[in-house]
Amino acid sequence: MGALDKRLEALLQDRKAKNRFRSLKEYNTSTSSELVDFSSNDYLSLTSSSELRQEYLKRLAASPHILGSTGSRLLSGGTSAHSALESRFSSFFDSPAALLFNSGWDANVSFFGTVPQSSDWVVYDELVHASVHSGMRASRVRPERRIPFRHNDPDALREVLLRIRRKEDAGPSSSTKQEGVIFLALESLYSMDGDLACLPAFLDVMDEVVPRDRQCVVLDEAHSTGVYGSGGRGVGHAIGEAGDGRVGVRLMTFGKAVGSSGAVLLCSPVIRSFLINFARPLIFSTAIPHSTLISLECAWDLLQSTDGDQRRDKLMSLSSNFHALVRPILARTPRSTLSLPPAAAAPFASARQRHPTLPADPFSPIIGLLTPRPHALSAFLLERGLVVRPVVPPTVPPGGERVRICLRADMGMEVVERLVKALEAWADQERAGGVGRGTAGVQQVQLRGRL
Repeated sequence: MGALDKRLEALLQDRKAKNRFRSLKEYNTSTSSELVDFSSNDYLSLTSSSELRQEYLKRLAASPHILGSTGSRLLSGGTSAHSALESRFSSFFDSPAALLFNSGWDANVSFFGTVPQSSDWVVYDELVHASVHSGMRASRVRPERRIPFRHNDPDALREVLLRIRRKEDAGPSSSTKQEGVIFLALESLYSMDGDLACLPAFLDVMDEVVPRDRQCVVLDEAHSTGVYGSGGRGVGHAIGEAGDGRVGVRLMTFGKAVGSSGAVLLCSPVIRSFLINFARPLIFSTAIPHSTLISLECAWDLLQSTDGDQRRDKLMSLSSNFHALVRPILARTPRSTLSLPPAAAAPFASARQRHPTLPADPFSPIIGLLTPRPHALSAFLLERGLVVRPVVPPTVPPGGERVRICLRADMGMEVVERLVKALEAWADQERAGGVGRGTAGVQQVQLRGRL
């Protein structure tokens, strides 16, 4: 073993000692398998839709372009098919412009790495995705101008914004002083806690403290694309703040509920042009292949259909029933053994006057169950044919260890009941074996700075 491998092996052993070692896992969760997958982001079960498969293969057979795009969009990779899909998304999502990316990661890194400038501020929920942090680190925004606030807490956002305004007021006065833009980075549905952002309240706080012309609200809808809103248009559209509203930039990704890959950034034409000129992940990446473009056209046809509505309704029903079944179990289980993360109540309550059909507190298909023994719980569930993966630092902060449960539209209620019974059996086993084993008040830990 060479010097490099020895050094890396020592670092890997250190991670193993901290119970943070990662390895690639493969599970047979096909229809012929006895395993049930509760870790997939395929919320609407599109990847197993026979109708979608048939339509995709039919269109693939009829297309003159079926494989790679052969180059970046600034060279030879851009085609009318790429532009047509962007036009479709611009119209469908009520956005002035749209720009395709190979992944949500590329889109976030591109935006936050290039658009904010040195005079700007980036204020972000402490649990925003790692891609936002990577983009900020690559940007011209100085570290002291990148400020987190407590997760999903509008009052905490107000405190940060007021602090920024006081700093600006205390600075040197000049008639030529240029006040920067204040970017607000949020996710509509958080991937680890499974809670929805109090978006209307956040937008009201921004209007209270920051002049509208200095605002740029960026909403990452990776886990809500396809799931929420009319036709799966997302949370920003559902509460009426998309397009020319107060949410200026939205990220919709296609690797989760849409069942494909890639992403689209919904923004102004000026931001779109700026990214084409300065975003390195876009400039130096081969464009999305034609096979993926075709899959996206087919997927969105389904999402806009009655089938799509039925899948969304089924998913919300499953989520509601799961919570109804699991909450009594958690109520009699020590919080340091198994618990739900703290969640903001009624995240859309303040928007219901304008949109009375909007549920004040919609359910989420993502359920994070905090436990200091996530590996043990995951193994216990796997023995019973249920694939539920543990999530440990650095994906979540120390003290935020958990298992992450994801529901899918094609699951039967009997499968969900089976999972709940297994969770109850594990909680009973832990209680019998001695409460407090290795616990440190998981519920009380402030989950900060997920990177």
